Amino acid sequence: MTDLYPAFAQQLDALQAPQGHLFVACLGGGADSQSILDLLDRYRQQQPQYRYLAIHLDHQFHPHSGHWAAGLVADCQRRNMPLVHEVLQINSGPRVNKEAAGRDARYHRMAALLHADTVAAGVSCLLGHHRNDQIETVLLQLKRGAGPKGLAAMAAQQDWQQVRWLRPLLTVSKQAIYAYAEQRQLFWIEDDTNFDTDIERNFLRHKVVPLLEQRWPHFGEAVLRSAALCAEQHDLLNELLAEQMAPHINDQQQLFVDHIARWSAPKQRAALRYWLQQCQQPMPSYAQLEQLRQQFLHTSNDAKPLYRCRWYSITRSKARWLTVSPTLSPR
Repeated sequence: MTDLYPAFAQQLDALQAPQGHLFVACLGGGADSQSILDLLDRYRQQQPQYRYLAIHLDHQFHPHSGHWAAGLVADCQRRNMPLVHEVLQINSGPRVNKEAAGRDARYHRMAALLHADTVAAGVSCLLGHHRNDQIETVLLQLKRGAGPKGLAAMAAQQDWQQVRWLRPLLTVSKQAIYAYAEQRQLFWIEDDTNFDTDIERNFLRHKVVPLLEQRWPHFGEAVLRSAALCAEQHDLLNELLAEQMAPHINDQQQLFVDHIARWSAPKQRAALRYWLQQCQQPMPSYAQLEQLRQQFLHTSNDAKPLYRCRWYSITRSKARWLTVSPTLSPR
């Protein structure tokens, strides 16, 4: 077995973190997140000057989740690893995917937990996403008709809500993670719902991707390469837009629309995406973005446009400034 630790430690060392930096392992209980916990625990032995924490948020989606949480608590106690464990209630309606609602609420709650007294020193939250997750994410985004931003899938490093989110296992296969977990004799949970192929991601994981890789053994590597190229193109577009957008975004992150309204339709959509990204808000679909463009850039002040989605609302002032306001609490 190839030890995952040297590459893991190299990634964390590359952050050049300050003395008060907080490293956080987000625990889902599977082999991937438990491997992250073990790797971080090993790193803690080598770098004791930093602060360390594990977080487990229990959605209670599974009837055994309480038992699983007890196992995670015991594992952290054995390691003497500080742990925050909370039950996180998810309010998902009939039109909202439960797993997606749980994921979004989890990220917001983690950011809220870490924001209060640690941001000044710096926070890095480690997530257990791996190579197989990345391939599935690209295929799901392709199925949804996503553009370069969506097809870039998950970033290895991403800053959001003043937290640096790291995915140090993003190029590591699930098979290699299982091998590491077994070699290290880790505690982990096998969630039986992960084998329910009525769930889209599980259908890809168990039915589609194995067949594609059987036919084309290098298919997974090609998908990862395409995701990296899409991420590069998206970053380049943002770099080119940054200078042009700067005069039209004020210190309150409001967007002045009159100048942008003179641009071409594709550039207008890119400008709106860029602005929402600067406001650290989720990206709308193409149809929603086109609605935003028509509603806010090409109507008179008398229209008083309002856009509202699950996470935020957008309004336009009489002076033609757009304001985005969060509408959902992290809890």
